[in-house]
Amino acid sequence: MSYSDILLCIFGLFCTSYISRILPLAVLGRRPLPTVLALWLKYVPTSVFGALIFVSIFGDASSGFRFSWSNIEFLAALCVIPVAAKTHSLAYSIIVGLTAYWLLQTYMG
Repeated sequence: MSYSDILLCIFGLFCTSYISRILPLAVLGRRPLPTVLALWLKYVPTSVFGALIFVSIFGDASSGFRFSWSNIEFLAALCVIPVAAKTHSLAYSIIVGLTAYWLLQTYMG
């Protein structure tokens, strides 16, 4: 691939990404969403985040499912659950999770 081909690909990807982000905003930005759709969309970030971290905590297809008390990621996640439930703060949850992971890695790993 030549330099101009790479730049053309980057520009094409930019246009595709930009249009897919701006078009829904331009079409739906001034209209109120139906109540059912607004309630459903409220849970999308939480479910996407859960799907992303599930693999990090419990493993993947190549390493197998790791559900045990020696799984450091699982134990750190257990420490985060009460903090997240009580404070509803992403910052506190991240701090507790990283601290718990570091301590568990230091003393168990």
